[in-house]
Amino acid sequence: MKKIFIFATFAKLSLAISLFPFHNNPSSVSTQLPSNSKVYQVLNANAIATPKAESTNTDCYNLNNLILSSSKFMSDLSKNFLVKKLPMTKNVTQCNVSNAPTNTTTSSLTSAKLALAVLDKDRKYKILIADYAGQNIQPIIINNAPITSLSWNKTNNSIAYVSYETGKPVVYIQNIYTSQRYVVANFNGSNSSPAFAGNSLLVSLSKDYGTHIYKIDLGKYTPKKTATPLITTSSIDTEADYANGNIIFTSNQKNTPEIYLKKGSAQVQQISINKNNITGRISNDGLKILYVHGSRGRYDLMYYNLDTGKTIKIDSGKILSGSFAPNNNLIAYIKNNAVIVYNLNTKNSTLLPQLKYKEIFDIKWSK
Repeated sequence: MKKIFIFATFAKLSLAISLFPFHNNPSSVSTQLPSNSKVYQVLNANAIATPKAESTNTDCYNLNNLILSSSKFMSDLSKNFLVKKLPMTKNVTQCNVSNAPTNTTTSSLTSAKLALAVLDKDRKYKILIADYAGQNIQPIIINNAPITSLSWNKTNNSIAYVSYETGKPVVYIQNIYTSQRYVVANFNGSNSSPAFAGNSLLVSLSKDYGTHIYKIDLGKYTPKKTATPLITTSSIDTEADYANGNIIFTSNQKNTPEIYLKKGSAQVQQISINKNNITGRISNDGLKILYVHGSRGRYDLMYYNLDTGKTIKIDSGKILSGSFAPNNNLIAYIKNNAVIVYNLNTKNSTLLPQLKYKEIFDIKWSK
């Protein structure tokens, strides 16, 4: 009876739904962070590691280092702008900015976005998009019913999510720039845990028997699109995530939820240790995995490296989920309804102070 009451409440509240287009404004991205701030240092520690000089010219090398270490976008910098503000020597003017060591990590990170599913202080459920440092926050949907389970598509122009606005979990895809959205999974039973996999969407459905992972071809999508079974064990299979041909998911094949890895046609293998592990997330290169381990009311954020086979604990507390940045070396995760970023290289972490809400249900970095 309690569950029916909750669903009925969601349905009653679902009349007020607002969709908003996201406005991408590169000039407002948080590259103005003070270089001595902890947020800047944690986010950029990997990006501004000292590169090897391609020139024996010391002054040219120092100029290139300054370009890489600047808190401005590479695209906003020019040789003339920098040279006018540097102590000049006869050698500096001979530098070619194009010879500066490239840094794809910086550019991919500063153009990245964070998506959050939250319950805000006004008691509205929202999907918010912020820049890579948790600033310049914009809503793309405001709802009276819960929203969770976020996933970015490969071009970062759409987000899949689960909304309870009809009184049951339904999977939607929404274009963040046009606000257009459509239902992609509204089968009998539960529709949950969407994850983009190329031109397909992986979803957890209970429409047939139990809960299992299905694949929906978005290229041939229709409102009544058939979902093809993908992972169907004798137990519950849910929370799929995909990257670079690898799929991870949660299953209770051993009577407790564990994280499993499916690499192509290879046999499925368990990668989590101990018992009670949920909410697996995989890095964009498919080589690193996060998951949450629960034990006696405590939750640990665990990190597993496929190359080394090693597992380490990153943090403990009221932790819900984590997500890898596009550079695969930064992790954003939810703890105590706030967002923390952890640098795998330096082992340093920082709170993103602007991302503090009544509740945070999910977080996903763009790809």
